[in-house]
Amino acid sequence: MCKSFSGPRAKTVLRDISFDLAAGDYVAVMGESGIGKSTLLNLVAGLDRPDSGQVLLKGADLCALDDDALTLIRRKQMGFVFQAF
Repeated sequence: MCKSFSGPRAKTVLRDISFDLAAGDYVAVMGESGIGKSTLLNLVAGLDRPDSGQVLLKGADLCALDDDALTLIRRKQMGFVFQAF
């Protein structure tokens, strides 16, 4: 999947990102400031939509679901821990 932001300082944040996770996997997303960690988490959670590509969860394309369906998925199938300094 890909995600860009437009404006005076247009920027492609994620380009050709692809990965698979198995049920029960725990993942830590780490890296330097500004490389797209929060953008990636927002896409995976269905809080934002990619410019191209899909976000699949158990075969369902999150981009095709409405807000109510996404809310249920986030409530029952996802967990996030955000750390701020």
